[in-house]
Amino acid sequence: MIRLAAEDSAVILACDGAVLQRLTLRLTDPRPVLVDAAGKTIAPWEMELVNWPPEVEPALRRGGYLQPPQPELDLWCNCAD
Repeated sequence: MIRLAAEDSAVILACDGAVLQRLTLRLTDPRPVLVDAAGKTIAPWEMELVNWPPEVEPALRRGGYLQPPQPELDLWCNCAD
């Protein structure tokens, strides 16, 4: 996640691989959606989120924009050689 200045902490930023965009979260029914400056709905698979405020994380998960945290699996062997 990119760290921004304190006044920009509520900004949701996403990147499509080439362009960084500022998005707005709309709390719609049945699930929240992100929209760009033109009002176009952004599908979860179209962009990768790079910054979001912590308080909207549950809504972003419900909308499919964030995946559940993956457990860190450290592979190790407790074998006696």
